[in-house]
Formats: sequence, C-alpha cells, structure tokens
Amino acid sequence: MRWFIVVMLLACGVQAETVLRVVPQADLRVLDPHITAATVTRIYGAMIYDQLFSFTENMVAQPQMVGEMKVSADGLTYDFALRDGLAFHNGQKVTSADIVASIPRAAKQDPMMQLMVKRLARMEAVDPTHFRLVFSKPFALVAPSLAGAGAMMMRAEDIAAAGDKPMATTVGSGPFKFNNAGYLPGAKVMFDRNAAYVPRAEPADGMAGGKRVLVDRVEWLIIPDLQTRVSALIKGEVDLLDQLPHDGIQSLAGRKDIVVEQSNKLGNMAFLRMNTLQPPFNDVRARRALAMLVDQKDYLAAAFGTDQTWWSECFAWLGCGSTNASEAGSEAYRKPNPAEAKRLLAEAGYKGEKIVILTTQEIPLIDGLAQVTADKLRAIGVNVDVQASDWGSLVVRRARKDPADKGGWSIFQSGGDITTLSQPATNILIDARCDQNNYVGWPCSDRLEAMRIALIEAPDPARFVDYNKALWEELPSLLLGRFLQPVAYRANISGMQHGLLLAFWNISKK
Repeated sequence: MRWFIVVMLLACGVQAETVLRVVPQADLRVLDPHITAATVTRIYGAMIYDQLFSFTENMVAQPQMVGEMKVSADGLTYDFALRDGLAFHNGQKVTSADIVASIPRAAKQDPMMQLMVKRLARMEAVDPTHFRLVFSKPFALVAPSLAGAGAMMMRAEDIAAAGDKPMATTVGSGPFKFNNAGYLPGAKVMFDRNAAYVPRAEPADGMAGGKRVLVDRVEWLIIPDLQTRVSALIKGEVDLLDQLPHDGIQSLAGRKDIVVEQSNKLGNMAFLRMNTLQPPFNDVRARRALAMLVDQKDYLAAAFGTDQTWWSECFAWLGCGSTNASEAGSEAYRKPNPAEAKRLLAEAGYKGEKIVILTTQEIPLIDGLAQVTADKLRAIGVNVDVQASDWGSLVVRRARKDPADKGGWSIFQSGGDITTLSQPATNILIDARCDQNNYVGWPCSDRLEAMRIALIEAPDPARFVDYNKALWEELPSLLLGRFLQPVAYRANISGMQHGLLLAFWNISKK
C-alpha cells in the first residue's frame, strides 16, 4: 500500500517527502541549549538556532551569522556586521539586539564564553545589523568563544520572558524548524526543513560553512533497546544510529548496506565526575582514593567491549593524540591499589555514608562505567547506591548541588570528545573556577585555574607538562580512558559531517 501511495503522488505531480529517520543517543527532554551541556540538547540547538561563528571539522572558528568582523589596532574593540538574510522562523528579522541578549545567557553553560564575558567592558547594539564588543584587555579567543556548542542566538523577547527559567519557546533562525506537534517525549522528535533559511556560500565543514538541508524532515525515534535499534537499521526502518553502542558493532560488520565509522578523528575520553561540594569528595584524599581504584582497562572493556580496536588507555588530561597531550604525573594511578584507596578514604573522614552514583540505561556507555565504579567501591566496603533514571531526569539531577541524601549525588560518569578537551579553554574536565559555574561536580582550585588561564593566553609545551602533573595532584575529574565512538547509517545516506556535534544539514538520502 505504501508504494502505491508514493506512485500515485508522483503521478499527480506531487513529490514524495524525504524523511531522515534517526535514533538519537538519548531522549530529548531539555529544550534549552543555554541551560545544559547535554549533547542531545546541543544537537537540537544546532538544528533550530544559528551561531555567530561555528567550528570546522578541524576546530577552526569560521563566521556563520557574522558577515564581517573588524578589530581595532589595540585589540580591544570588535565590530561585527550580521550577514544578509538572517530571519527567525516566524519571519522576524534577526537584529543585533537579539545578539547582545543571547551572548550573556549562552555564556552560562560555556566556559570559554565565560572567560570572554569576564573581559568585556561593554557590549552594545550599534544599529539593527551591527554590534560591538569592547574589552578591558585584549582577548584572542573571541571567534572561538562565539563558536562554542552552546552559543546559540535566540530572540531577545524570548530571553526576557524566560528570565532564569528554561526557554519556553522553540523559535530559532537555524536551518530546521522544531515541529511542536511532532514532539512526543520518550517517543519522537520532529524537525522540518526551514525553506526560508539562507545558507552561507562556503561548502559545509563540520559545524561551519553552508548549512544546506537536503531532506524535508528529520525524525528522531527514541528506541532505548540496543537490539531493537540495530534491527530497525538493518530493516531500513531507520536511517542512522547516533552513538551506536559498541555491543552493536559486530552485528553490523560486513554488511554492504550499512556504514559503521567513528564519529570524530581524535576519539573521546571516558571520565568520572565527583560532587566536590559535598563529602567525601570535597576532600582531595577521597578523590585520590577513588583514583586508586581505577583500572582503565576494566572500565573500557565494560563500556565498549573487549575489542581494543575501539579503545585504549589514556592518562592525558588534554587528550591523547592532541598537540597538548602529556601523561606526566599519572604514574601513581597506573595500577589500582585498593588497600591504599581504603586508607585514604578513611583518612578523608568517610564513615559509611551512602555514595550515590547516577546512571542511565538509555546510554550504555554511562551505565557500563557506573557499574564498574560501583563494584570497585563495594569491594573496599563503601556503601554504594546506584540510582538509574532516564537520561532527561539524570541531566536535571546532576545539576543539583545538594548532599546525596537530599536529592543530590556523589558520582557521575560520561564521555567527551577529545577535539574539545584538547584545548584548556574548552576542556570542561579541568575547569576549576571557584564560582560554581563550571561543569557539574564544581571542583574549585585557584592554583589550577591560574595555570589554565596562563596556558589559554600563552600556550607553552613545558607548562602543559607541569599542568598535567598538577591536575593529577588535585583530580578535578577522573580519566577512564580513550574510546572511539561509532556512528552507523545506511549506505544510501551521504554527506555526513564529522564535527563538534552530529549535524543534519548536507545529508542526502537516495
């Protein structure tokens, strides 16, 4: 019957709608990329909103909404002109007033934007298409700051209406429109092509260049079960699996109708975050105790399978394979020492209090890592409570700073791409600002932060070695190893970009 309807539509001169069906890495529960660093929300944000600058595949910031940028001779004043053709989905033109309203709000979840905003003396809308940033001292990372994954430009009136609350509207100026009628949390998310969007002239490159939408609609289908996801891809019921769990690789091996490839060049880092605001991990001795339990091979095998083609040990805070990589200072943590871990934990004042580990079965890598942590802590007598939820609920809860017994948490595990982690300005794992605006876990160290800022402003290979040593001393996070994240799609799909996020422009479906 389905083929008959298509034939009849074509016979009547009606072109069949092209729909790209995708299984995202997790359900979309938060519709505001300014209030969370969750990858699925940022992918959503990149579809319906636009950015002033965007990163190429090689992490070079290129103009996106900006048509022209001029910098004063003293490096303090930046004048920007918006390019022609920018409009929100309701037809309203994008103006500089929207930009100056968006930048401070976007900075709340972006560490590099926060550095930029701290150095701003003033920001102003010069006229509807021009805005100006004036700095108190030169800041060389203006374009990269405005290209961050959360730096989405929104309507000024929506920002004013939202205040400190999550955004209630979904009106952007990006290449896709959010289909509110097609949004069924836990089941489906729909995006329609924005026919009025004017792409840049350059070819697509990662998140940058011309965002040309080549399909009529993108549908995200929420399928938690791995085997059901893989079966749907094999049958052609879906076109693409984002963040294919490693357990599914073998069942797709050798198929000519399906492509399995790594999602980015440098790979990803598995990591563990501790709530450093609350006992016991507010004490560095407790963090060192937990580090003494880590055997990266155990974590990697549990989360990504025994095939070491897809993972390797890595003790570099700025990512193995990057130009800033160093593993100096990690020697004491290369081999587990449970006895020493137990001693340090007791020395830190731990007396059997419940340690709450957050996890979700929607993202297998997170659950795999969480179960290893739980097993290792139980082995030294720690009172562990593994609490599983859907991904959306976990994202909300991990933002809470309360004690574990009052709705907070103790430990959370996840992964991040090394392309982003390779730079001190964008690495959320090492950001140790003491204002509690850094990534969940909120580590605080004036010493580490001074070293990080110095390296942002003046990179130095020797100081990167010293910095890596200092990070292993204070442990703002724990490194669990490097892995390659596969993405799988049917062979009739082409134009995939391999940038900071999964992008749905430039993709065609035959």
